[in-house]
Amino acid sequence: MMRNALRNEHGSALILALLVLTGISLFGISLALTTITDRNIAKYDRESMEALHAAEAGIARAKRAIQDRNVTFGDDDGDGLPDFRIADSLAWGGAFEIFGESDVPSSGSAGGYSADIIQITSIGRSKGAYRSVLSEIRHDSFLKYARFVQATGVSYGCGAVLSGEVYSGGSIGLPSGCSSTEKVTFLEMVAAVNGISNLSEGIFHKGYNDSATVVDLQASVDFDMIRKKADGSCSECDCDGFGRIGIYMDDDPLGIGTNGTINLSLFDFQFEDPGSGDTVVTYNGAFVMDATTGNPLLRDDYNGIIFFEGDGFVRGTADGVAGRALTIWATDDIFIEGDIITGYTGFDPVTRLPNGTGFPVNIGLVASDYVYIGAVNRIAQIDAVLMAVNSNWRVWDTSLGAHPAAPIGNYDLDQDGIVGESPVNHDPNVGAGWDEVITAANRNDTWVLNINGPIITYNGGSAYPWNAGSVLSAASGPTRRYNYDLDVTDYPPPCFPVPLNLWVDHAWAEIYDVEN
Repeated sequence: MMRNALRNEHGSALILALLVLTGISLFGISLALTTITDRNIAKYDRESMEALHAAEAGIARAKRAIQDRNVTFGDDDGDGLPDFRIADSLAWGGAFEIFGESDVPSSGSAGGYSADIIQITSIGRSKGAYRSVLSEIRHDSFLKYARFVQATGVSYGCGAVLSGEVYSGGSIGLPSGCSSTEKVTFLEMVAAVNGISNLSEGIFHKGYNDSATVVDLQASVDFDMIRKKADGSCSECDCDGFGRIGIYMDDDPLGIGTNGTINLSLFDFQFEDPGSGDTVVTYNGAFVMDATTGNPLLRDDYNGIIFFEGDGFVRGTADGVAGRALTIWATDDIFIEGDIITGYTGFDPVTRLPNGTGFPVNIGLVASDYVYIGAVNRIAQIDAVLMAVNSNWRVWDTSLGAHPAAPIGNYDLDQDGIVGESPVNHDPNVGAGWDEVITAANRNDTWVLNINGPIITYNGGSAYPWNAGSVLSAASGPTRRYNYDLDVTDYPPPCFPVPLNLWVDHAWAEIYDVEN
């Protein structure tokens, strides 16, 4: 019995030992398999990250090619939208394939570059891994610039304050020797292609770039395309999705001649036609006719363009029923024949008078050559974006006698919302400045030019005679005030040109991440 018991115990121990050895063996196999699996996962993760790197490199390559305008647009997928393809390999072994497409067809000479948004899809590859990235880029805006000069430098005096961005295709000159309280202050980004002198005299709140990329103004403006949008002869004649036809002055739709002076105050964009019940556009009480239908121009069909062949002339107030964003184009010069004052689109439905509600109204003036200030009063206000594509802005008649003294009354010369400050308006310093109550005694010596909006030109401009020696010697305050319009980028003039070689990121997303 004892031997049998010992034999059973030995057998049990042997079985237990075998079970332990089997468990250890299985654990070792499991550990080996886990290590192999982890190694494969790590290998794929590395290849996947390399594929993502390749895809993003493709996006960067496409953006650079678009900015440099080095892509050839076609219609590879046959959907009527300009598109392009790029494929390339990278030095470390990855590769990418790009498909880019503009969001709207273009009838202009710029082709796909004139689209609002270009969508870029990039597929990156590394060994067995693929990653796909989608990026959307959109045009940046000329309207962000308080001052844009394509071909020459600009300079500023002590105490100048710029509230919008500044760009110079040449250099930017700052004065030397300014006191600590009179340094030139830039509230937004500053960019110059050929450097900034006396950097220590400037305060740059958003930084600066003194070797900036050239922004091409002239290539960004297509008068032929806008002419077609004005007369309704294109397939896509809207501006930012609104309207289908503009006002083409060669057809004399306003009854003032093909090159007559437009008075913005005489527009009514809210007139309800009693015959049809439609809301139509009128000018000086008469219907503005739609050249494509022969009927009164419907408010919702109007795209906001006014187009002059040759010289264009404009003045007046755009507010209330006359308040609408407009872009006025001229294939030669634009003449500002009086104050241009903008307000809001809102109005009282009973009195039909402006009531300060609704959207801000912004006016764009785009001249192929010069934007001229005509025989305006010595106190003048211009609420508009000035763009001179091939020249600049200046005063047509620079003789002092060409500009009448302002009528007697109360003014807001410093645009601070307070009318009739007297005896001084505390501009530029407390206790100094103009008397805003204009009388027979001071009206001849009061010269104040307020331009409220971006100024975009090919080369420099001139405010003379507002800076004539005799004017400055008799002045009690600033004679030229350039004020950036802070809402102009949010409520832009319709179909206002955009810089074709200046883009910003709009959206980014990864589409998928799969192994081949």
